Amino acid sequence: MNLAILGMGTVGCGVVEVLLMNKSKISGLMGEDVTISHVFVNNIDKERDVDLTDVKLTDDITDLYGADDIDAVIEVMGGMEDTRDILKKFLEKGIHVISANKDMLAKYIDELTEVANENDARLLYEASVAGGIPILHAIEHGLNANEIHKVMGILNGTTNYILTKMTNDGWDYEKALKESQDKGFAEADPTNDVGGFDAQRKIVLLSRLAYDRKVDIDEVPVTGINNVELKDIETAKKEGLILKLVGKSEFDDQGLSVEVAPVFLPSDHQLSSVGYEKNAVYVNGNAVGETMFYGPGAGGKETASAVVSDLINCWRNAGRKQFNLTPQQTASVKPSQSNHKYFIRFAAEADALEKHLAGLKVEYSVLDSGAETTVITSPIDPDQLEQLKQDQNFDIEAIYQVEGD
Repeated sequence: MNLAILGMGTVGCGVVEVLLMNKSKISGLMGEDVTISHVFVNNIDKERDVDLTDVKLTDDITDLYGADDIDAVIEVMGGMEDTRDILKKFLEKGIHVISANKDMLAKYIDELTEVANENDARLLYEASVAGGIPILHAIEHGLNANEIHKVMGILNGTTNYILTKMTNDGWDYEKALKESQDKGFAEADPTNDVGGFDAQRKIVLLSRLAYDRKVDIDEVPVTGINNVELKDIETAKKEGLILKLVGKSEFDDQGLSVEVAPVFLPSDHQLSSVGYEKNAVYVNGNAVGETMFYGPGAGGKETASAVVSDLINCWRNAGRKQFNLTPQQTASVKPSQSNHKYFIRFAAEADALEKHLAGLKVEYSVLDSGAETTVITSPIDPDQLEQLKQDQNFDIEAIYQVEGD
């Protein structure tokens, strides 16, 4: 089969490496050899770490539109509207597409899957969520006998690395961020990661697949880690709580609650032990119960592993009438109506705070007191939480949901 690759950065080069490294196994699974016939890049003169001899290298995408020998396209170049338009043209020709582009897919996946279905093409995107973890395949195939009602995960390696360094080594946020940039986990502008937006896109894609509902990314609330303070991590750690940036969604008859935010987890929670740049996704189904998937969330070969796996699965199913999931209903995204415990640091002394919390019927235990008071509440309902946030007499300096009973 003839393959075109759009983009030849870290992941694109990783795809070439994996195809060469495991050539015999991949050919055996697919029933024929894979030939990289075309590569589209922005700069054809740039030196790359892979051998592209005999490959048609071009910076003009129309060269690929006119080719009649492309069976599948791998897109690892990023971009939004322009990339969507490019992929639509291939899908309209019945050419299968494999993409790792979470940003674009979280916004346009429903539009693209409709085009794919109209033209008997497949759109696969395992690498767009959690890098080398086969979580989308697990939800779509391994867990498809279940009604899934909860998905929760550590979906961003940069933020997990930062929070792990703060928790384990006592580093402040700025020091941990600087090292994550030095190691290549964080970009020079880390906003997409530390602001929670990367995880937001991934939880949208996971939720869409898990619940068979369209999810409007603009309705998903996001809180990043850029305002996390070390003193809160250290106070909570004494109570057996670990801070993680979590993407979480729950689905019931009332709709979908979905959010990305830093959350304190009990130290014995499955996700608490997931450290540094690793990712993990926890899925709860009504038949299987609790499951968790762990592995690398990024990296050239790691992400390429998921891309090439999609290519193999796509080709092995070629000719079968397999439609891409295209939800017919849009999820009603709503704030969670569940009661939760909260870690709250108030800009008030404990004595002054006691009467206030009693008036709201909020039970709590004091973790630290002085000019500021840090508490963990008993489970409170959304109305009580809103009253706490809106009170002008007791400023909240930090607030985090605490997962668990």
